[in-house]
Amino acid sequence: ESQKLYMGKSPKPSGFSTTLKGKAIILEKTKELLQKSAMILTIPFEGVSKENTDILRNMLPEGVQAMMVKNALMKKSIKDTNFEALGESLKQENMFFFFPEGLAKTGYEIFKKWQKEIKRTEPEYAAKVLVTENQAFMGPQLEHVANLPSKRELIAKIALGIKATPTRLARAIKAIPDKVGRAFVGIRDKLEDNSKEAESHK
Repeated sequence: ESQKLYMGKSPKPSGFSTTLKGKAIILEKTKELLQKSAMILTIPFEGVSKENTDILRNMLPEGVQAMMVKNALMKKSIKDTNFEALGESLKQENMFFFFPEGLAKTGYEIFKKWQKEIKRTEPEYAAKVLVTENQAFMGPQLEHVANLPSKRELIAKIALGIKATPTRLARAIKAIPDKVGRAFVGIRDKLEDNSKEAESHK
């Protein structure tokens, strides 16, 4: 079920999730979610009631999943993946949002909306870290990256920029944080080359 909230950690660990079999299942599920994700968002979750957890579960958009995982299990899950940078922030009790490509902005907006609804907007409850392509973003950078357009939208904008003016295209690329911007430079260059090749065949 795409909107199910998987519970791998609770304030007082007990039951199936603490058994060897339970941990193995949680580890496998977490790895599956990581493989399908473009970004991972970590939020502090200590003290959140079951009622407020259910509210969040019901607000999750199709395709986005949230999961509570013990930090030790998450460290094992992210080993040798594009999310290893998450390891440095694995302290205290967390919930992890798994964003597939194109759903980070929507998922982050839902998180902010949920915060307001349950009146949990104090600075200490803000999102802790967002990881993509093994780069960790926090604070203002986190907000910026979470609100970036999807790769498909970005490619479309770059293509439009090429057809328009170089200055406009440069501004679009510059508006993206350096670490993420570099990941898209190759896309931009490829589109420019394709555009020149098409012109030469006319």
